[in-house]
Amino acid sequence: MTTGKPEARREALRELGDTLSTVADALLDRGVQLDEALRLFELRYTRCAVARQDGNLSQAATALGIHRNTLRSKLQRDGQRSRKAT
Repeated sequence: MTTGKPEARREALRELGDTLSTVADALLDRGVQLDEALRLFELRYTRCAVARQDGNLSQAATALGIHRNTLRSKLQRDGQRSRKAT
């Protein structure tokens, strides 16, 4: 996300909103219910954060704004393992 000027941040959020609207339309067209869409998004989002931090769960959790143990349990719930477990 763009940090800096508030207007640049607003524009970036607007663009993301447009993209999310397109994704939401596609999910609805395919009959995906909200709980499944949220689960899929959360899984992708958390995996992306972990990958960006080279597997460091503490740093990924900080980027996500959640506690490391929360991230760990989310990943375990979805069959992922921490870097130390592999």
